[in-house]
Amino acid sequence: MNVGGEELQPFYDDARIQLGKALAVGWKIKPTKHVSFPADAKIVSGSIEPCNPWGAVRPTVEEIIASYKLSCKKLGVKPIDKLLKQLQEITEVHHRIKCLDLQGEVLDYESCESLESVFRSVRFEWVNLERAKLDENGAAALFDIMEYYESAVRLSISFSAHIGSRGWMAAAQLIRKSSCLREFEACGVALTEHPCRYMTKALRFSQSLVGLRLEDAGLSGLPLMLLVSALKVNRTLQELHLADNQLNSLQDAMQLGELLKCNSTIRLLDLKNNCISNAGLEDICGGLREQRHGLRTLVLWNNKLTRKGMAHLAATLPHLTALETLNLGHNYLNNEGIFRLKEALIANRSIVRLGLASTSITCEGAIAAAEFVAESTALLRLDLRRNRIGTAGLMALSLALKINDSLVRLDLETEIKRETLPGNLNSQQLDSQFSLKTAGILPAVKHQADPIKTAPESCAVRWSLGVSTDRMQFVLGFVPLRSGAVPRKPPLLFSYSL
Repeated sequence: MNVGGEELQPFYDDARIQLGKALAVGWKIKPTKHVSFPADAKIVSGSIEPCNPWGAVRPTVEEIIASYKLSCKKLGVKPIDKLLKQLQEITEVHHRIKCLDLQGEVLDYESCESLESVFRSVRFEWVNLERAKLDENGAAALFDIMEYYESAVRLSISFSAHIGSRGWMAAAQLIRKSSCLREFEACGVALTEHPCRYMTKALRFSQSLVGLRLEDAGLSGLPLMLLVSALKVNRTLQELHLADNQLNSLQDAMQLGELLKCNSTIRLLDLKNNCISNAGLEDICGGLREQRHGLRTLVLWNNKLTRKGMAHLAATLPHLTALETLNLGHNYLNNEGIFRLKEALIANRSIVRLGLASTSITCEGAIAAAEFVAESTALLRLDLRRNRIGTAGLMALSLALKINDSLVRLDLETEIKRETLPGNLNSQQLDSQFSLKTAGILPAVKHQADPIKTAPESCAVRWSLGVSTDRMQFVLGFVPLRSGAVPRKPPLLFSYSL
């Protein structure tokens, strides 16, 4: 086929004729356009900083309430009566208010949007959304508002089950970007794979979060693995609460051991009411041995530990220099478990609080504990409640207290098992050493509040077991009148508040 110039000439002539006709009827030919950019140094001519919501003059409480009611009216929702009552009690808006309690309230999208008029003017120490009926859109809007206005130091969304994917994404963004949020609680909320991935990304980059409470969140398996992968590189979190998560002795305990090997900033690890068992304790002890400083409190209450598992702990305790509180309560350790721990506890010089409540200890175990008390120079509190300790065990503890100079609190049962006393010693002579009488409870430390509150009606009278010194006092625990009840929570060795 010939495609030379002579064959195409007719087409060129036709195009030229059509162009002439267009010019004759007044058509305009658009000029060629060009795009150019300035030099790199001049490409940005200026910038505007975002508005500081706290730079302007603060409104009064009356103005905040009026603004909230107007916002509710525009959005077509009823103002929350509990919120109005709390706003009326505010006397100072220039500082953070102690608590905003919206527990159990219905918070749909419009209700959450109306709250911006409050968060715009008032900031809080604690925002309590426990059991709030939050939907996905409302949660996403509320967390975005709280992120922008830096509304809370502590946030609780426990038992709010319908947050949804967008809500968790906004919560993760809040944890990641907020400079004031220090404590986050999400107990009783199932953390499936997708929410856990959002949390993982947030925890990797969070610079302010200090306490994380994820109790009863179904973390066993992949969710825990994702969480640990983030916490391995996190250097701000200090308190981690993972109770009631059905953590097992295989993969979960291995992940926790790896976490302890890589992270030395966590100070408190609460694992109560899980299934760590003896095999899992071996993995955790392997992680503890890698730490020379770091973890100070380890709670293993009700984890199906037995005397066999104490061998792993006994091999680890002499190497720990930072661990201060160890709670082994509600595990079937019995006397042999205490025998295995005794020498390790004596070799360890850092533990100041030891919890052995409900561990099936009798007099023999109490005597072993008394040997540790006599040797210890740091122990402040020993909890031996809910054990069947008889007269011989009490005598051993009495002799240990004459030697020990540090112990300020010893917890025992109100109902002491009475036995036939050896030799010529009778019960009156024993009571001369231990004078049973009703009295108040001395705090463990002068500046620390007593964590044991007033006894409920179902408990016996509280007794004080006096000792001939002003330094310390026995504290006999409560004995439930109804037998057979197994407590779900351990008696606190100290305040677990973040």
